Amino acid sequence: MSKKTHILSLHASWLLAIAVVATAVVIAGGIYYSFYARRGATPAPSQSENVSGVSQLVITPEAQDLGTLDYRKGIVTTYFTVENKGGSDLVITEMETSCGCTEASLIVNGKEGPRFGMRGHGDWPTGWSARLKPGERAQLKVTYDPNAHGIYVGSFDRIVLIRSNDPEWPTKRLRIFGSQKGG
Repeated sequence: MSKKTHILSLHASWLLAIAVVATAVVIAGGIYYSFYARRGATPAPSQSENVSGVSQLVITPEAQDLGTLDYRKGIVTTYFTVENKGGSDLVITEMETSCGCTEASLIVNGKEGPRFGMRGHGDWPTGWSARLKPGERAQLKVTYDPNAHGIYVGSFDRIVLIRSNDPEWPTKRLRIFGSQKGG
């Protein structure tokens, strides 16, 4: 085998190895995405309402930009609309936040439920659930405490997970984000 043929053979082998690795990465990414999307991500909103006999949790908006906050001004509160667009009762069983600086509670018919935060940080509400009939709406109250991390200055991005009996998306997620300044 000539030196030139040997070098071409090595290049072809490297190109084949790179193609195999790239294909494996794409396949693994697709598998991971499929698993992740079914466990926690929120699908794009449907253009038509679900009129079948199952519950369907819809949260609007799915994200809120809180803008630039001055950490010295304290806790910020924002609201999301929670709606059952399905054909049977929606039962929300719990919520969870991604950080101890964030809490979430559900307001149904004017009555606010317990505050859920980051699991493992403080008391955890047990035995609570909220039921929304088809077409019924509630408010999700989310609070963010910019002082929870001291005088932190910079961006933040927090997640709230809502667990329910929605068969398509049993865990929905929403987010709040922004930045903090001070001093």
